Amino acid sequence: MVVISVGLLSGSTGLAASLEQQREWYEQAGEALEQEQISRYRQLRSKLDGYPLVPYLDYRDFSRQLSDKTPAEVEAFIAEHKSLPFSSTIKTRYLEQLAEDERWQNFIDIQPMPPRGEVLRCHYYYAQSKLGNAEMAWQGAASLWLTGKSLSDACDPLLNKWQAAGRRTNTLILDRMLLVFEEGNRSRLNYLNRQLSGKGLAQGKAVLELFDEPDKVADFAKRSRVTPFHQNLTLLAYKRLVRADVREAVKQYPRTMAGQHFRKHKRQQLADYTAAWLFSTDDASLARWRDDKLKTSTSTRLLERRIRMALREANWEDAAQWIDRLPAAAQSTTRWTFWRARLMAQQGDQQGADEIYRSILGQRDFYSAAAATVLGQPIVYPIKTSGKPKGQLKAYDRTLARIKELIAMDKLYAARREWHYLLDGMNSEQVLMLATYAAANKWHHLAVQATISGQLWDHIELRFPIAHKWWFDFFSKKRELSATTMMALARQESALNVDAVSPVGARGLMQLMPATAKETARKLGRSYEGSGSLLDPGVNIRLGSGYLKMMLEKYDNNRIFAFAAYNAGPGRVKRWRAGTDGKLDVYAFIEAIPFNETRGYVTNILMFEVYYGDLIGKKTPLLKENELSAKY
Repeated sequence: MVVISVGLLSGSTGLAASLEQQREWYEQAGEALEQEQISRYRQLRSKLDGYPLVPYLDYRDFSRQLSDKTPAEVEAFIAEHKSLPFSSTIKTRYLEQLAEDERWQNFIDIQPMPPRGEVLRCHYYYAQSKLGNAEMAWQGAASLWLTGKSLSDACDPLLNKWQAAGRRTNTLILDRMLLVFEEGNRSRLNYLNRQLSGKGLAQGKAVLELFDEPDKVADFAKRSRVTPFHQNLTLLAYKRLVRADVREAVKQYPRTMAGQHFRKHKRQQLADYTAAWLFSTDDASLARWRDDKLKTSTSTRLLERRIRMALREANWEDAAQWIDRLPAAAQSTTRWTFWRARLMAQQGDQQGADEIYRSILGQRDFYSAAAATVLGQPIVYPIKTSGKPKGQLKAYDRTLARIKELIAMDKLYAARREWHYLLDGMNSEQVLMLATYAAANKWHHLAVQATISGQLWDHIELRFPIAHKWWFDFFSKKRELSATTMMALARQESALNVDAVSPVGARGLMQLMPATAKETARKLGRSYEGSGSLLDPGVNIRLGSGYLKMMLEKYDNNRIFAFAAYNAGPGRVKRWRAGTDGKLDVYAFIEAIPFNETRGYVTNILMFEVYYGDLIGKKTPLLKENELSAKY
């Protein structure tokens, strides 16, 4: 077991310091460092040798005068703290400092191989040029140059030296222009075009003309000699035309393909690209062209879109034919096995359909559970139990002590960073051991993350912790809402991370947007304390359950509509329902949801509720009677 020391000596007093006292000293030491009160910092630091978080102070102290450190000192510090996430950060900061100080030999000493990041790679190859390794430097410069994006100003010294050495050729400029063409940056194309000379000028002009007028692509393809450059430019210009005017692209497709003698696989690739833009077309001739090209496609993604279009239109015969065109690996998945059975039943062969349904029973999968539901059989799936942790945790004692203390100090971001760093590179047995430890300590989100890292899919108890049950039970009674529904939604939305903040600003367990939370609070007659309050589990579950209840009431207690609206918004659900116009059953409507994310979101939560029902001893069906009988 990991134990956090509470018996540190408090310096000269000789008395044992409490954990609370150590925490206070730790915060004071951090403040002293911030204020450059080094003498006071040293005094406080001397009392904290056994405190788990003291390496963070040492890191901040070591970083203060990084430019004065030797490579040996930095490498020794990294070696001593290799179990901490900042061990890589300190190296990056030191390399940046060495570059700023133009200590190129030191740079190569500590970084003998090309680093990953763009800025450090530029410094690395510039260092090689300064140390006489010109050929290596120029090769590196060329690799950095070939990007469609802008390069950091830190790369200018290397690229200027590379250019002065005569290594930036018309060919390399034109190759980069193609990359920039794909990115769609006209001003960067202009800049590169001005760097061309001699014979490169005509090719640069062609790039700019096709960027501005992609509808000239077929003429360009026919009149231009077949070369890799012309083929690549034709391909990019054709795609640009598809995005601008797909009807014109279809018209020019034959001449464009013939003009540059594209081979069969490349023609199909461009046909697939065009077809993807034609799924919403109302033009019968364009739809026929799309389907004609899809008949020779091997793109699982596009063929599945075509199947879903047929399902959305309740065209069962079409759907079956498109399923037959899927690659064998896709056809054998539980998803399309289920649908082959479903469509066979539509054609009147219930016995054959039931046999296929039975072939996918017993799997940890929505479609396996759907097959069991159709057959009226119990939903079963493989389950593994973890029991006590196997193996020794001793090797991770210090890291686990830090994580425990970071959580206690409400430094959750740092705790998660430590946890991810610890899991990185571990095998599944080691991850299982740590996931079990996290679950025992009620580190719910960390346990979930470990199961993802180790792909421990059958460890249902670890993957679906019974977290914040008091709050879920309380609001279950208050809202007359199933606790398992709320728990399943929270597990999908945030993986039970109470301080999760999405890229668009959704917060907390059930990932509420602040505007939604504010409006929900108003409707519930509650005061709204701002977005920060959504990181409080009680506040978040109160408002999240309230919003979910509103969605369920809006859709007559139909979870499929409610979940889809929670994810994609009620407006989209309204459009999808208008499109299907009551022609579908529940399975077809779920499959026909146009957004992959929302489709997966709905099926995940339905399955998660089954898991949670089993975990708390309250069997929950995959689909309820009102959902099975509804028209979609």
